[in-house]
This record gives sequence, structure tokens and C-alpha cells, in this order.
Amino acid sequence: MFGFLKKIWRDKRGNALLIAGAALPLIVGAAGLASDTIQWTLWKRQLQRAADSAALSGVYTRLQKDDQATVESAVDHDLTLNLHTWMALHSDPDVQLLDDDGNSTDRVQVTLQVQQRLAFSSMFMSAAPTIRAVATAASVPGGGEYCVIGLDPSATAVGIDIAGSTYLDMGDCSLIADSTNPTNAANNGTSSKSGGSGSTIIAASLAAAGGVNYSKTWNVDEYDPYSPPVPDPYSDLANHIPKSSDCTRTISLNNSSFPMDRTAAGTNHDNSGDTVCISGGLTVQGKLQLQSGVTYVLNGGDLVMNSTGASLKCDGCTIILTNFTDPTKTGSIKLTGGTLDISAPTADGTWKGIVLYQDGRATDTGKKTQNQINGNNGTSVEGVVYVPNQSLLYNGGSSTAAACLQIVVKRAEFSGNSAMQTLNDCPDFGFKGGSSRRVRLVA
Repeated sequence: MFGFLKKIWRDKRGNALLIAGAALPLIVGAAGLASDTIQWTLWKRQLQRAADSAALSGVYTRLQKDDQATVESAVDHDLTLNLHTWMALHSDPDVQLLDDDGNSTDRVQVTLQVQQRLAFSSMFMSAAPTIRAVATAASVPGGGEYCVIGLDPSATAVGIDIAGSTYLDMGDCSLIADSTNPTNAANNGTSSKSGGSGSTIIAASLAAAGGVNYSKTWNVDEYDPYSPPVPDPYSDLANHIPKSSDCTRTISLNNSSFPMDRTAAGTNHDNSGDTVCISGGLTVQGKLQLQSGVTYVLNGGDLVMNSTGASLKCDGCTIILTNFTDPTKTGSIKLTGGTLDISAPTADGTWKGIVLYQDGRATDTGKKTQNQINGNNGTSVEGVVYVPNQSLLYNGGSSTAAACLQIVVKRAEFSGNSAMQTLNDCPDFGFKGGSSRRVRLVA
């Protein structure tokens, strides 16, 4: 036997087989470990995606109702849709409503865990490893300040409708529709992927609480569907709408009084701070210049200018439309012709920054043309145009340039060849509405 062993020891013909046999456990082990690692990695990725989605859902819910139970319910519902691991979670999701951190607000952190034994590694481990995924989402600053706000929250409304050959230069401002319409809250004119081809839009962002239509031809830095809705920034002004007892003087105007220079408030003394009430509507057919610093109230009638040669001018005044007897019958804004050059007050006071204000109790008929401003040549509107319960159509013209304009309406439509340049660098007017925000993963 000893001689036989010495003989095969010197025999080199079996070296490869011996080496392969010795290495086989290592090869099998490496293959098994690689297989398990790939499976763990897959589960980790699936778990992380689910945690990310759940955290985003939590923030959207927290923006609506800042309540632990409500957010947890939203997270659980999201996980039923987006958790794609075949095994159940090792434990209930850990949902934490975190404090604000700088510009990151309404933070929600979601932690998920799974634990599952695998064929190879289970032979060497007493317990399967726990795979853990953590995601934190928050509301963070987005584009520029909101210069156009569509307040209608309806799930069927088109909050911002951009149609035709509109040229809309918002500078570094943003637009937002509070509509929760899932596909068409902010419309590019046709609600199709090819929409908006005839228009030019320049803006920091186009956002909506619902879905946003994109356009490859627009120069929009960010599209932000399903963004946090913006509350009405001027709702408090409803408590300050003038009553008949607030009128410094009440006058009636008729077309024969044009051209007129400050006739509405007198010409011989400074009437700044007065509230001048105009019975019925005001139809401008000549040249009308209103006095700076005066609040004009149209009681029960429309503000109309539709003649090519007409002009309405006021530097630092507010025009309010209401109805002392029945606010539901408040008049409308119909500025479709002539030259418009009006700006809001910049001095501190109730109506600072407001240039055109319509009583929010006015009846909404749903028509796009309830209120209309045509951007004719020479037209300039600076300040806030506030129409909280009706639509506003901004239409026509080709060279309108308003350096400081904010439109806050129930529904906004831009059509025709309207040209409007709007910038948010207007500290004198004290615009409200805040900057655009987005829900994003932050950790």
C-alpha cells in the first residue's frame, strides 16, 4: 500500500481534477453568495422605492391634514399599490411627522423592513438579515413667486387654460392652478402632448394641485403637477369691502362727461384716501383719468371700456366692483378696447397693491368671458387683479408689458395673441401668494 501511494504521489495526471475538487466548495459558495446578494439587492431596491413613494404620499396628505393617523393611513394605502416585494413587511411601517428643517416643511419619514431567509446563506446564519429602507420627503421651495393663481379647487375645472397664439412672458414668476383635475388642471390649449405649439410661454414653473399639460415648445423651467394648492392670499380683504356708509361721496358718471380729468374726486383739493362710490357701472368712451390714492367703488355695474379711442388712466388707485344691495349681482370687468394705464397704490393701507378687485360674492356662471382684459397696444396694468369667484380671460394685443402684475382669479384663460410680461421683483406692491413649492425626497 505504501508503495502504491508513493507511486500516485508522483503521478501528475490527476492534478487538475484534485485542484478542481478542492476548489469546488469555494465555487459553489461564491455562486450561492452571489445569488443571495442579488436577491437582497433586489429586495432593497423594491423596498426603497416603496418607502420613497410612501413618504411622498405622506407629505401630500400632511399638507391637507396635519394628523398622524391620517398620514399613516395614506402611507398604508400607498404601500398596497407600490410595495412589490412578494413577502410581507417584517413589521408595521414606521411613519414619523418630522419638524420643519429650514425651507423643508411638512417632512414625513417612512421606514420599512423585510426579513426573509435565503437558501444558501441560511446554512451559515442563525437568522436572516433585516433589510431596511428609510425615505424622507418634504415640501421644498420650487420656482419663482406665483404671479398667476387659479383658485378653483374643483376636480373638473381647468384652472389655467393657455390657448391660441398666446405670448406670455412671466419672467421668473410661476403659475399655479388649485384645481385637482387629475389630467387637465393646467391646460396647454388642447390637453394633448402636441398642445401649445402656437404659443410662447416663459415662466419659472407651471404647477397645479392636479395634472399639468406639458408643451415641448414652452420655455418653462419646471412642470409641477400635484403640487400643494395655494390658499387665497387676499381672502381677508372681503372683510373690508366698502359699504354705502363708507362712501366719502357718491356720484354718477355718464358718457357725456368725457374727456374728464379727476372729475370723479374733484380737482381743487387732494382727495387721497377718499372712497368714491359710483352708482351703476362705468363705461369709458373718452379719456378718463382718476385721482391717485382714491378707492373707487362701482356699485352694481360693470367696468367697461370697448372703444378704440378711449383711455382709462390712474396712478395709484383701486377700483372695486360690488353691489351694496345684492353682492351676487356684482358687475364684471370688460376692458376690451382703448388704452389702459392703471396701477395700484403702493402706500401702506388696506388696498395696497390691489388695482382691480371684484367682490367674491359675485355669481359664477362658469363662462370664460365673465371678465375680460384685452392686452391692446399701450395697455399697462400694475398691481393685483383679483376676481376670486369668476373667470378672467386675458386676450388679444401684441405688446402689453406690465412690470408688476399678479392675477388671482377663480379660473384664468390666456388666449388670442395676448402678450404679457410679468416680473416678481415688485416689493412696492407687497404681493402675496408665496413662492412655488414642490414635494420632493430630501433624504
